Amino acid sequence: MLLIIMSIIFYGHFFSVQAESSALQLSAVNKQLNFYLTSMDNYSRMMISDTTIQKNVMMYENSDQPYTEADRVLLRTEMRKFLQTIPYIHSATIYADDYTCIVSTAVALYPAPIESLGVTDQNVYAITQKYSNINMKSEIQTLSLLRPFYEIATGKKLGYIEISIAEQDIAALYASNTSDTSKLFLTDRAGKVVSTDGTYSLNDIFQPVQNQKGRIPTQFYSKNGSICFASYISELDWFIINEVKLSAFFQPLFRILQVTVMIYLLFLVFSMVISRKISETITKPLYLLIAHIQKVKKGNWSPLNNAPEDVDFHLLFQEFDSMLLSQEKMTQDLIVAQKTKDKLSLDLLQQQVNPHFLYNTLDNISSLAELDETALLIRLVNNLSEFYRHSLSAGNLIISIADELELTQAYVNIMQIRYVDKFAFTIDCPDDIRTYRCLKLLLQPVIENSIYHGVKEMDGFGHISVLVRMCGFHIKFVIEDNGPGVAEEILAQQNFSADGHFGIQSIQKRIQMYYGDEYGLTVENRVHGGLRTIIIIPAEKWSRT
Repeated sequence: MLLIIMSIIFYGHFFSVQAESSALQLSAVNKQLNFYLTSMDNYSRMMISDTTIQKNVMMYENSDQPYTEADRVLLRTEMRKFLQTIPYIHSATIYADDYTCIVSTAVALYPAPIESLGVTDQNVYAITQKYSNINMKSEIQTLSLLRPFYEIATGKKLGYIEISIAEQDIAALYASNTSDTSKLFLTDRAGKVVSTDGTYSLNDIFQPVQNQKGRIPTQFYSKNGSICFASYISELDWFIINEVKLSAFFQPLFRILQVTVMIYLLFLVFSMVISRKISETITKPLYLLIAHIQKVKKGNWSPLNNAPEDVDFHLLFQEFDSMLLSQEKMTQDLIVAQKTKDKLSLDLLQQQVNPHFLYNTLDNISSLAELDETALLIRLVNNLSEFYRHSLSAGNLIISIADELELTQAYVNIMQIRYVDKFAFTIDCPDDIRTYRCLKLLLQPVIENSIYHGVKEMDGFGHISVLVRMCGFHIKFVIEDNGPGVAEEILAQQNFSADGHFGIQSIQKRIQMYYGDEYGLTVENRVHGGLRTIIIIPAEKWSRT
């Protein structure tokens, strides 16, 4: 009995809420549609009162003066100025007093005489047919306001103006409020559908409205199992109909039944949960430990930190956490040791760069001194000093790109003294990139390789260039020479550990040790001869510490 009473109360409440919700929807649509009607009225008044439009139409009425196509274009342009910001107005059309169309803003004029609409000296709303402004071959239904058009100065009747709104724009006002159980559409007093959300076709007869014989209440039932709510539009003598299926009103009763069944099921589940809870006090700690072991297998060495209250399990979890912490410490120690090893390897590679360069340069200094080439000797010593000032750099492994380029230039100056008139050297690097940082002696081994295995072996004059550019979050160095290049089998494997290319291989190792395996260098032969070496490093700003 209690369930029946609750169902009746709930059903009555639901019915009133649904009726109120429907009334609010209909009221909102009614207000929006009235806004459209007011807009049609206002814009028609503004257009027929416009001086330019008045003069243009009077020119048409003046039989002494020919009315040209240019006059029509001017009139259409003036009318479109009023409507260009009003998306829901399909078109505006001006007719002469004899119902002849003077001009229309529509893309294509529909051939239907307006006299069949019962035009009088009063404003008339009528259902009309037009061509779509998007697809000129498609006919659409529109709601049109027709009103007489008078000359302001004399009161002489000039014709009529028609403002039209497409039915689909009216339907858009309420289309979002429709659903499978609730439909919205508009009918006239006879029940003919004049606007629809797609439930009914235009011009269909909605029998429940027709059965009311012109007296349309705010609520009435239909024979197809629906209840209808209606709102009257006085300007058009139309009705907005909200048709709701009666099955929606029985839904609360089914909900009560569902709630009853769910309560029973909840009690059943609750009893099962209680029994399972008792068993879980034993098995849950074990499952928790197994799950954490799976995480450890995947590399998550964090301790459990949530030991159960049971004494035996608590001790087990503590020992397990202790083992994890010990293992984590060993792992971190190994990582630190590996980093130290990599640092030592990097330093060793750094020290291996060009040990013979100093010996050869000192031999050159000795030879120049014996030949009494003082100016050339001073230049050689200054460049050697500049080279080692940057290469030592207070023991820093990282220097600015500006310092690296100066170091490279000093090295090339020394080599150009050694190999007189053998090759030219250029550097192209924007000033803003020079403030970034790089590994020390990044370019010198590559330049050395281009000299000894490139331009030195040439019969003609050589050229070596360095191009530095920013590429996203990376910096790219491109070193090119016009020498003989490298054998294809070496290029295919990018293996420069042999054949005197140790400097190239050491640069690759140093870059990847410091920056990671995603960075490094690649070497390729140029199409027109020579070698191209490309170095990629991350873009990092230089700060002197």
